[in-house]
Amino acid sequence: MPPTVLIPVNRLDRAKGRLADLLASEERAELVRRSLSAVLAAVEGAGMAAVVLTSDEAVEAEVPAGAQVLGEDPELRGLSAQIERAAGELGVDELLILHADLPLVTAEALRDLVAQAPEAPSATLVRPADGGTNAMLLRPPGRFPLAYGRGSGDLHEAAAREAGLAVRRADVPALALDLDTPADVRVLLSTAEGRASQAGRYLVEIGIEGREAFREG
Repeated sequence: MPPTVLIPVNRLDRAKGRLADLLASEERAELVRRSLSAVLAAVEGAGMAAVVLTSDEAVEAEVPAGAQVLGEDPELRGLSAQIERAAGELGVDELLILHADLPLVTAEALRDLVAQAPEAPSATLVRPADGGTNAMLLRPPGRFPLAYGRGSGDLHEAAAREAGLAVRRADVPALALDLDTPADVRVLLSTAEGRASQAGRYLVEIGIEGREAFREG
């Protein structure tokens, strides 16, 4: 059986704050919508079940009928706590935690990640250049505390090893680019593949390359 895919999505009115110098609030929200659409299409194409974790009704409206939505617990603080609670509710043996801002994601990339994962118990990560955790396949979830934020890749790998899990850092380039900073946007638009992505097409449409904050990089 393929893993269940948990996709946490922030509120659109708080989305992508590190891109505020480059994009207006409504543009950042639309970028999240486009990116989430690409992620959901890839998950469906890979034959996996998608679960979107969010507290935003506007995000819920973007989720197609075939995917599940879980609301956040207002009593919990922080992304890690919300994901741990959601994982417990889902009760699955294999959980892929996948960020919603991966513009190059494809069904093939998701299948490749699963193919690289060791047998259970294991944790398989795809890390961006800044050392975070863009994707993490847990077989099973709930064996170690999550630590999303700066440097989460090292923290997750260390915690998984301490818990006795086999740890693998998967090589899946299509999952390694996220859209957190203007530098990430420039990387995306530097290739034909990136420009052809849903996020890339939107950024080109709104003339992002002509903006001073884009050129300054």
